[in-house]
Amino acid sequence: MILSINKRIYRPGLWLVLFLSIFHVADAQEQKTFSSLEEVLRLAKEKSHTFYNADIQEKLADLTQKTALGNVLNPRIPAFGQALDNIQQQVIFMPGEIFGQPGTFRQITTGQRYSAIFNIQPQFEILNPASITQVRSAKINKELTSVQNSINEQQTYDQINAIYFNILSFQEQIDIVTQNIATADTILRVTQNRFEEGVGRKQDVNDAEVTLIHLQDNLEQLRLNLKIQEESLALFFENSITPVLTENIYAHEVAQQLFETNNTLQVQYATLQLKMMEQDIKVAKMQNLPTLSFVSSFSWQNLSNDGLFHSNSNWIDYSYVGLRLSIDFPTTVSKLSTIRNKQFQSELLKNNYKHSIKETETKNRQMILDYKKAVSQFQNLRKIAALKEDTYRKNFQQYEENILSLDRLLISYNDLLIAKLNLVSALASVGFNKSKVDINNKF
Repeated sequence: MILSINKRIYRPGLWLVLFLSIFHVADAQEQKTFSSLEEVLRLAKEKSHTFYNADIQEKLADLTQKTALGNVLNPRIPAFGQALDNIQQQVIFMPGEIFGQPGTFRQITTGQRYSAIFNIQPQFEILNPASITQVRSAKINKELTSVQNSINEQQTYDQINAIYFNILSFQEQIDIVTQNIATADTILRVTQNRFEEGVGRKQDVNDAEVTLIHLQDNLEQLRLNLKIQEESLALFFENSITPVLTENIYAHEVAQQLFETNNTLQVQYATLQLKMMEQDIKVAKMQNLPTLSFVSSFSWQNLSNDGLFHSNSNWIDYSYVGLRLSIDFPTTVSKLSTIRNKQFQSELLKNNYKHSIKETETKNRQMILDYKKAVSQFQNLRKIAALKEDTYRKNFQQYEENILSLDRLLISYNDLLIAKLNLVSALASVGFNKSKVDINNKF
């Protein structure tokens, strides 16, 4: 009877678990195909947290600028209210002469038991040089944030670019190794047939089988590496999809002529950093100048001995309006130290700015050279692969005719495999460096 009850409970629960498992797998296996790097970059900009954060940083910079504008006047209206029951009022002793009682003191209770006061003090800045200077600082900060976000965007695209061509490379290498496994299996069957016919050696069969096992292991490793790269790419979409790349890596086989790159983000960033520091120096100096403010106060006081806000109580109003001039003489050590410290930092940033110009020029030239180097290497490796292909085919024919040893055949076979894999890697490098230049020129 207990077993029967458990079954009734277990079976619906099992179906629920199975249903949720199937739903989870289906959700996790949602795929999206991409036929170009540009498609990947567009979707990454919609999905990646990097760009969400960039949008928030832009809003923060905009808020900082608006705050700086508001602080030029800095309007404020502090208000205060208080109601007290003075259960024990202050007592003072007055000389008796005042009351015609010489030589004595008379005890007097001062004030009234119940008091209430309300106060409001509208005020704003008329002239505050430091606040006015900070408006410019906030504007520079907004520009600096925008450039920093562009740098982060470019770096993200460069990371995606590297992963993208790693995936294309691994996909093609998997195809090559898969084809070579079939070839290695053919070599193994030919070698086994010879051994069974008594015209071959067992060692040759072992060598041919070892070659096949190595290829199978390489295929497994390539598939795992491909999976790692695909998961790395999926992270740029916050794992919301499983990306599938359909572009053929040989689409990048035709070399293109590149003349220049025009990215100056690092120079812009260094320039704005220097401007910001120079503005900070101005703000620090302006803090030593006088400030002029409008001040006012409006107060209402209610006093009574009968109770709070009693009908017989008295209301006393008093107020003032005027100007307040404040000045902090330039003798504060911390302020003087701050100015000097920022001046030293400004000198450092000037050196960084000059270096960033040269560094940017060098990086832009190197990107073109890296692309040309990759193209040159690919063209040479393509010739080598063609020659290795010809050598292997002739050696295989000779091996089938039993006029070439297996070790010579395996050497040419491995040379051809390495040449094909190197060719794919070189082609991936061509595509990566070309796309890197394209990404660089977007900013």
